[in-house]
Amino acid sequence: MEEKNIIYGRNSILEALKSESKINKIWHDANLNPKIIEILNLAREKKIPVMKVEKQKLYELSGTQDHRSIVAELSPIEFIDEKDFLKHDFKKILIAVNVEDPHNLGAIIRSAYAFGIDAVCYTARNSAQLNNTVITSSAGAALKSNLVRINNVTNFINMLKDNKYWIYASVVEPEASDSLNNVQFDDMSAILVGNEGKGLSDKVVKHCDFKIHIPVKFNSLNVSVATAIICNKVFNN
Repeated sequence: MEEKNIIYGRNSILEALKSESKINKIWHDANLNPKIIEILNLAREKKIPVMKVEKQKLYELSGTQDHRSIVAELSPIEFIDEKDFLKHDFKKILIAVNVEDPHNLGAIIRSAYAFGIDAVCYTARNSAQLNNTVITSSAGAALKSNLVRINNVTNFINMLKDNKYWIYASVVEPEASDSLNNVQFDDMSAILVGNEGKGLSDKVVKHCDFKIHIPVKFNSLNVSVATAIICNKVFNN
């Protein structure tokens, strides 16, 4: 049986309704606060089936008690295939390499969207994929962002370089890397962030034009937090 793509939470579902995402059905309980009423009214306008159920049913559908009284079934998120990347006029992009935790990937997408990054690229293998956890963790930003799935990171980097992008690798070590405080990102920039535990591999880093680090007292930043700091710098460049 095909697994349902379930999302939950008022903000995520409201963002899904306002985006072009297709919602198949919505369930809610008796907690009709103003935001849920707004969701239900918008759903009825779009002729989306709405069902009132008990809290236990919402838990069974979402797998969490933190469903915020509303759950929806969403059609799969659409992504851009890497072969179609150059059909779009993306200037500033973020590349999440082997980010395994869907909460981190969702938070990365949320920060990238908030700070005006044109597209988020993610690796097809060894990474979290676009599921309900990513959508919820992104507060719905995953439904509005340009998401690009890539197969081979080094090949994709080389393609970007051939098309006048400058490539920035985010690393932990301050040695032989530039402080983020001193970086001026080019108009055509691709910023790489790596796996939660391993970061970016040496093989990937050596294909990049610049290595950058966030100056901190000790290296303890979560990848999604580090990404938010970098995206803020890009936004205020």
